[in-house]
Amino acid sequence: MSDPLISDRALWAGCAVTVAALLRDIAAREIFPRWQSLHVDHKSDGSLLSDADTAVQQALAQALPGIYPAPLLGEESQVNEQAALWREANRAQTPLWIADPIDGTSNFVAGLPWYAISVALMHQGKTVVGVTYAPALDGLWHATLDGGAFFNNQRLTLATAVRPLKSCLIGVDMTLLPQTLRQTIANISPSGLTQSADQTSPWRGWRSLGASTLEWCALASGQIQAYVHGGQMPWDAAAGRLILAEAGGFSAALTNTTMADRPLPTAYAAAAPSVWPQWQAWLDEQRMYNHSSY
Repeated sequence: MSDPLISDRALWAGCAVTVAALLRDIAAREIFPRWQSLHVDHKSDGSLLSDADTAVQQALAQALPGIYPAPLLGEESQVNEQAALWREANRAQTPLWIADPIDGTSNFVAGLPWYAISVALMHQGKTVVGVTYAPALDGLWHATLDGGAFFNNQRLTLATAVRPLKSCLIGVDMTLLPQTLRQTIANISPSGLTQSADQTSPWRGWRSLGASTLEWCALASGQIQAYVHGGQMPWDAAAGRLILAEAGGFSAALTNTTMADRPLPTAYAAAAPSVWPQWQAWLDEQRMYNHSSY
């Protein structure tokens, strides 16, 4: 039986505004004071973990249940805790906060501005609130289910007029892409130059920001027009997919991990409505994925 709260736009809009203010406050308290004096460790997978990541997650865990009563599944939670929360949310369709306390930690540690705090609220298996804040850029994206997407409170609406894929800038993270697809993209420079005069680029160029939450937002804002990522965890994609969808864009999971008993990486393709069919067709030509979920 569907919960009437799922369509309560005013409730979710209020949550989004409150979360947005919270993220700005947490950045001011926990991120900026640490930026020049970070303590950095390595996680088991080799990725970086700063004391700011831990502090931000603790602040989110304390504050988010007061905005809406649901537990927090965060990137820095213990693996067994992540699995238990994921199973319960899938089994009972219970509400769940999902957060990446600092996405783009390597950028953050290096002093680069492309990092973000990203928070989503899941209700009955749907993302109803998504907020992503880039502190160094003072850029804030938020969206609610059926309530639209916004950048710094300005409505985002992607153009629908068809444009050639060749005119587009695409976003790519090649880490977990299949080897053949990764090599195809790598043979084309980020500026769209190819290795020989006989080869033409299918797009104008490509970019990798090192922060997938911001790549979703760049797509929703029209700064890039298409996107492919070989494997994102729920906290990487939940807010961004909602922001993109509410801006009028499209995305599809290329691997099905939604019913797994723990969070697993999922490959995604996404694009603005102006190039979505062409992007699907190009990826299909690569025959790297099962596209039945399109």
